[in-house]
Amino acid sequence: MMRKLWMKRITCGVTLVALTAWIVPASAQVRGARRGAVVKGEEGKAAAAGPRGVAVKGEEGYAAAGRHGAVAKGDEGYAAVGRHGAVVQGEDGYASAGRHGAVVAGEEGYAAVGRRGVVVGNQYESYEGWKVAAGVATGIAIGTMLAKPPKAAVTVPVGGATYWYADGAYYTRVMSSGAMVYQVVGPPVGAIITTLPTGCTSVRVGGIAYSQCGPTYYQRVGSGYQVVVLR
Repeated sequence: MMRKLWMKRITCGVTLVALTAWIVPASAQVRGARRGAVVKGEEGKAAAAGPRGVAVKGEEGYAAAGRHGAVAKGDEGYAAVGRHGAVVQGEDGYASAGRHGAVVAGEEGYAAVGRRGVVVGNQYESYEGWKVAAGVATGIAIGTMLAKPPKAAVTVPVGGATYWYADGAYYTRVMSSGAMVYQVVGPPVGAIITTLPTGCTSVRVGGIAYSQCGPTYYQRVGSGYQVVVLR
């Protein structure tokens, strides 16, 4: 029994020395007790080790590890891991993972995955800003948010609601972080536009002619082209 106790104390001391050698000068204050040991150095540097874990504090942050997990904090953010998951935060955003899923958020938007699926959202100052950030010749994705609609957007009324349309994408106004933004949504059924987007093809279904633009179908009406759903 005594040997086990001494072995624990020796292990604790070795761990403490390994963790604090880089922050504590030879003139540091060292205190030992049955429950652990503490070392204090200059400029607030310190380290402690005991039955429940270890902790180190230096000029650029601190680190701690114990029975329930570990945490580290520095000038550029922090990281923590425990029984229920892990989280990391830095200057450009954060990432978190746990039993129910994971989420990542940064300057350009966020992504989340969980038991019920995946959600991706992005917010940009303008459509032009999105084009620069996207760097690809593809359509803007559903869920993307702009602080203001594209300059070329036109209003499209549908069943008492108002949408904005530009370059093959439809927008609706939503609240995000206390501000009104314009979010890309799927083509609302009944919406009428005057000119079809590029890349459409003509198809006939049940003897009726339609224009297929990606997954969306339009039917020619008197004032333009109307979004329809084929059954």
